[in-house]
Amino acid sequence: MSALVGDGSPTPPEPYAVPPVDGAAAPPGQVPPEQVPPPQVLHEQPLPDPIDPEQSLEQAREQAREQAPPQPAEAREATPEGGAPIARGDALPSSPSAPAVPPVTTVSSTLPAPAAPRPGDAGLQTAAKPDPGTDPGTDPDADPSRPLTRVRISHGDLRFARHHVVVGHYPGSTLVGGEGALDELLDGRLSRAAMLGIYPGPIETCQVFTDPEEWTRPPGAIVAGLGPIGGLSAATLARAIAHAALTAALGHLTGGTSDASTDVLQLSLSSLLIGTGQGGLSVRDSVQALLTGVQRANDRLADTELAVHIAEIEVIELWQDRALQAVEALGSSLTSGELADSFTADLRLAERPGRQRRLLFSEPSGWWQQVRVRSEDDGGLTFEASTRRAGTPTRTVPTQRALVDRLVESLVDSPSPDPSAARTLFELLFPNDLKAQAPDTDNLVLLVDRGSAHYPWELLDDQGTQEDREPLGVRRGLVRQLEGSSMRSHVLSATSSRALVVGDTASGLAALPAAQREARSVADALRANGFEADPLIAESGTKIVQALFATSYRVIHLAGHGVYEWPLGDGTDATVTGMVLGNGMYLTAGEVGQMRQVPELVVVNCCHLGSMGSVGPVPPVTSTGPAGAGSAAAGAGTSGFGGSSAPASSTPGVPRSGNYHRLAASFATELIDIGVRAVVACGWAVDDGAAATFATTLYDRMLSGLTFGEALSAARWQTWNDYPAVNTWGAYQCYGDPDYRLAPDAAVHRATTTQRAPASAEQARVEIENLSQSVDVSRNTRFGLDRLRELYEALTPEDREDDALQVLIARTYNKFGDFTHATQYFEQTLERGGTALTVRDFEVWIDQVVRAAASGDDAVDDAVATIESAIDRLRALLDNPAALVLGAHAPERASFLPGDAHAAPVAVGIDRLWRVASAYKRLALVTCPERPGATHTGDWSRTHEALANMSDWYAAARTASGATDRRRHGALANWLAAELALRWRPAPDREPLDRSEARRLIDDALEAAREEAYLAPTFWTVAVYGDLLVLDALWSPRATADEAHHALDLYRRASELGSEEQLRQVRDQVDFLLVMAGTDAHRRVDFLRTLHDGLVALDAPRSAATGDTGDTGDTATADTGDTGEAAEPTDP
Repeated sequence: MSALVGDGSPTPPEPYAVPPVDGAAAPPGQVPPEQVPPPQVLHEQPLPDPIDPEQSLEQAREQAREQAPPQPAEAREATPEGGAPIARGDALPSSPSAPAVPPVTTVSSTLPAPAAPRPGDAGLQTAAKPDPGTDPGTDPDADPSRPLTRVRISHGDLRFARHHVVVGHYPGSTLVGGEGALDELLDGRLSRAAMLGIYPGPIETCQVFTDPEEWTRPPGAIVAGLGPIGGLSAATLARAIAHAALTAALGHLTGGTSDASTDVLQLSLSSLLIGTGQGGLSVRDSVQALLTGVQRANDRLADTELAVHIAEIEVIELWQDRALQAVEALGSSLTSGELADSFTADLRLAERPGRQRRLLFSEPSGWWQQVRVRSEDDGGLTFEASTRRAGTPTRTVPTQRALVDRLVESLVDSPSPDPSAARTLFELLFPNDLKAQAPDTDNLVLLVDRGSAHYPWELLDDQGTQEDREPLGVRRGLVRQLEGSSMRSHVLSATSSRALVVGDTASGLAALPAAQREARSVADALRANGFEADPLIAESGTKIVQALFATSYRVIHLAGHGVYEWPLGDGTDATVTGMVLGNGMYLTAGEVGQMRQVPELVVVNCCHLGSMGSVGPVPPVTSTGPAGAGSAAAGAGTSGFGGSSAPASSTPGVPRSGNYHRLAASFATELIDIGVRAVVACGWAVDDGAAATFATTLYDRMLSGLTFGEALSAARWQTWNDYPAVNTWGAYQCYGDPDYRLAPDAAVHRATTTQRAPASAEQARVEIENLSQSVDVSRNTRFGLDRLRELYEALTPEDREDDALQVLIARTYNKFGDFTHATQYFEQTLERGGTALTVRDFEVWIDQVVRAAASGDDAVDDAVATIESAIDRLRALLDNPAALVLGAHAPERASFLPGDAHAAPVAVGIDRLWRVASAYKRLALVTCPERPGATHTGDWSRTHEALANMSDWYAAARTASGATDRRRHGALANWLAAELALRWRPAPDREPLDRSEARRLIDDALEAAREEAYLAPTFWTVAVYGDLLVLDALWSPRATADEAHHALDLYRRASELGSEEQLRQVRDQVDFLLVMAGTDAHRRVDFLRTLHDGLVALDAPRSAATGDTGDTGDTATADTGDTGEAAEPTDP
């Protein structure tokens, strides 16, 4: 999902402060909010006086009334009564006591929000207060003016949450689990706010993030601060939920009070099971805390007479076992007591796409302990750490800066390790209570400021007398983050798969052949994983800078000569830090910062020239390069920053040799400031072989799907294991989000999914079922197919004889669109008796035969015979399915003939009617004389007959669907597509559908489809709306490029909610129309060609990223065979 402001940059996440109640005016002496200029950064603010969870409800109400200042009459007159619904993407008003939040400017939407949204659906809607005396719920004594809040549990993928999702965050923790998934779905808004230092953490802090695009799911996130890790209880979680709910609710109000005639805004929220992971709460406690917090928020809103009510809560959970626990907890929480008077629950589990099941539960890994290190003016360091279950108090360690700097110099002046200095620094710098935690296995995030960033934290050694133990930086993952970063708020990250790789420059200094080899090796690895990467080897500075701004890059890799605070020699005190380009030119973070799209990953491996004794625009050549190239004086076999062995300079303004590591810290922190997500910078002279091992392992792991933190850990361990005699493993200062991933989706799936063989047939069955469910949300068909084959190969011979398991495998192959393997497993099951096959399996199997015939290389007559035979069998199943089992003993039933008013009524469902219609559609394609490779050129008779049958059967499917069936619009789209083809290619014996009638049907469907796509966006609700817009354009004179791009925008949005296979089905629908359009009608052909090319372009990046060639044995479109959410509304 992308959310861009008017200038094309991402919409910044905005914190929202809870305003004082009753629309209080600004205090005396304070400038009114509307006159305050928008600030650059706003921090969230807590409630004026948080609700004490221990105080009584009456005490809380009294407290709210006491704190509410009276509203002047002029303020009441200036503000509308109640409030109007705020569309997604609109800015939420800030507190009157805080500077006003500027409205968020978004890209204009293709459609406005529906005029009358359904009550209780996504976002805020307006609903009138119930009339006094009406029954508000199940409690006859309940206040009729206080409607009950609806609660239900949903089991499915987070992207199908219906409303803004409430999620918790602990101070100092990284974004993992559901919070990390939300960050990815919201285009990194959460992580950017965290990097800016405006992210919630302490109890009763909150921030709301909204994606302004329509039909995206989830529409946003509400992050609630949970306080220190280890301190969370059900009571504190209820406080956090209450604050988050009030923040979301009050932020949508325009101010003012309410009376009995005022409309009430209905707010709907989704939530995860907060606190059940690292918080240590049970599912029952989490559910009860959620209900309690929402109840308190509603009480406070009602008591302060603000016209908003939290009307619906959805708890969404991926795993079935936890979702069922939540249902049980919900039911038991509402059996009696105060909560029962405030909520009404649906105790049926709502199943959503992507839902998963498991036999075993294991606590997720990936926890990163955060240690904050601040430098003090007197040279001391202040430490603050958090652990899984508790926080540690702040500790300040006094240090002698001169002593510490001398020890640091002894570490970085040589690639050979100095164990004594590393251990001494550890003892000097770390507080004693943190030393005791050093043997822990948690990964570390060091949050450093600019003063503490230059210390070589990666090298510190806590081994003590345990000589055989791995160093701290090897044993535990270690990533840096920069505190107090001035990162620009509008960060537009590069999305292209391109990399800029520089290996040495025409600097006029010593050539660096090892840097050139490194650049070629890195470029090769990137190209092998789908990146465009042509290395620039020893090129001029001008060419390198021109390449930098020629396009956008996700990755920048620099290897060459570098300087830190190098005097420019222009008669001033000006200095420069960066890569030497030659002729007085340098590549600095400033140039990278001028790129419109900021790279995600930057690796800087430059040798340091700061030890030289002369001053000038081009330093003398005496240093080694990234792999040991340079002067003889530099010493062979070392690379990276500071390769010189020359003595420290005494020239004023020239850095000492021990400052090599400061180039890494300086360049890295500047890159973080401009918004780069991950930076790796070499800190001093390193060994050639060890450096090559580190770089190779880092890129290999990241491109294979591991996170930044995991790849760094692997690279450090491999380098230390292979080269224990040098300190290269600790020479790289690495900044960024440890959970950042560079790899495409396919690699991420491989890296994050357990690849162990199943321990039992039941475990294999569960994982195959999960794969089948993931089809509807997966953008990686190739991974699913590969994993399915691995699971089958891991089965024992006895397991492979299980017919039910064979059928499950066949159904899953079918959902992935691999009809060849699906048919193979269906046939194997049938050969053994077919006891596990259902009537639906036979329908799916027949449908596969039709699809294979339509897309295969068979002669037209053979394909026609196959399809017609399949149609006869499908119609036999439709007329009398009992005959499949009972044969001649089956009771007779009248045949179903669509459009035959005299036929006896036969109860049929949409699915079987759809399959027959689909078969006629493919028959029309096979017999079309203008299809490529057609043999009956000019003979439209068979095509006309097939199109007529297609039209009749899809019309019958629409009639059978009922007024509320979501597939009704898809059946209409296919029916009108058939009628459109008959209008383009008139049949002599059939009157085409009247154009005005077709337009009326489309207009009626468009209104309902638009509302459904907006309020309940799934792949098919959005895609079928696009299908109807395409037909609307083709049935009218408006088949223009603008209309095509309008539909393509909808297909793009749909693609973000679905799978590759679903997107291909949409493309096949367009291709059907393109074949039927012929070549003589240029306007409609151009329109359909634009659609076709746009859909191919939408699918291309995903196929390239996953390595999917689209060849799954049969490129025909898959029919899921699922009557639930996966059945296709648009049948190609």
